[in-house]
Amino acid sequence: MENKDFAVAYLTEHRKDLLEKRERLMRPIQELDQEIEHVTATLRSISTPVRAVAMQSRTEEFPIGKLRKLTQVQALLVIAKEMNGVIRAQEAKRLLIRAGVMRETKNSTNIIHAVILRSERFERVRPGEYRLKETKPPSTFDPARDAFAELKPVQ
Repeated sequence: MENKDFAVAYLTEHRKDLLEKRERLMRPIQELDQEIEHVTATLRSISTPVRAVAMQSRTEEFPIGKLRKLTQVQALLVIAKEMNGVIRAQEAKRLLIRAGVMRETKNSTNIIHAVILRSERFERVRPGEYRLKETKPPSTFDPARDAFAELKPVQ
């Protein structure tokens, strides 16, 4: 029996030593894993498109109070004027939802595109991006009216 107790005590001590050795060897690997995670997060942060970050900051800075109690078309025109005449459908959708002009539904993106196209006040620049059409001030010269103003009717 003594040999058995000696063997159990020896193996228990040896197991304890092996576990400590494994823990010592794992520490550098854990530190390396943490560094890899940090580098990955930094890469993800750097590779985020600047356009998306700029779009997010623009929507956060937008004065939502201007959109309240407007129709969707009126709100889109206000957004376009604030954004230098260019409107992105997704950005506009988020603003209209935040302002309470429309609700978020499965179909809200399609609704925004339909409102933009139906209003006929925007022209498509690229997918999801529209530019406010130029509104020309009425001219004082009307060719249909003024070109023949001095002519007398033929009898």
